[in-house]
Amino acid sequence: PCKKFKCYGGRKDPAPRSPYFAPRGNGKCPEGASPHLAKCCAERDACATICGITEEACTKAFDDCYVRECEEVDDFDEHEQCLKDGKIGSDWPWRGGCSWHAEEQKKACMCQGRKEAEERRRQTLAHIYKRYGGDVSKVDELLIKADTPSKFAQLILRLSAKFPTLLSDRRPPPEPKKKASKPPPQEEEGVVEEEEATEDAVEGEDGEEDVIDL
Repeated sequence: PCKKFKCYGGRKDPAPRSPYFAPRGNGKCPEGASPHLAKCCAERDACATICGITEEACTKAFDDCYVRECEEVDDFDEHEQCLKDGKIGSDWPWRGGCSWHAEEQKKACMCQGRKEAEERRRQTLAHIYKRYGGDVSKVDELLIKADTPSKFAQLILRLSAKFPTLLSDRRPPPEPKKKASKPPPQEEEGVVEEEEATEDAVEGEDGEEDVIDL
């Protein structure tokens, strides 16, 4: 089995960098694979971006996905090919195996003190429930059970069934910055007041959501 991502140098835990888990690459299946596996391949890539998840858990999720997707294929030959390609995808080291998974975890995780990491997990879960219109009041109760990085990662993976686009939605792009218009100079009794030089005010609305600000 692949090694778990760990934090060193004191009482620190892995914490998610972002509440978004879309694949970092294109999420496509290996060339020649059944087109019916497209969803499973994309979610297999996305799974590795969940901080604290094991490579084995992602493989298990892929297995469940390909069996489910292939069962929806009516054509006998395509059904058999789908199952065959899914089995190959499960047995072979995905995208290079442990080394690829470890690199994805490094990008997905940050090391924080225990209390800070706990709060980060709460903010991440609250962000997800708000984003998809879930019941935010359940967050604290869920976190009591998912009280370690690995349990929290498993919770996120299970939530992908409740919120189907959780493993495909990407962080929204920043909105263009807007310049505030200057008010016209004020005239009083026919005399133009000297206007002080001011910089154009720029509204700092970059549109990016940061889980820290939740």
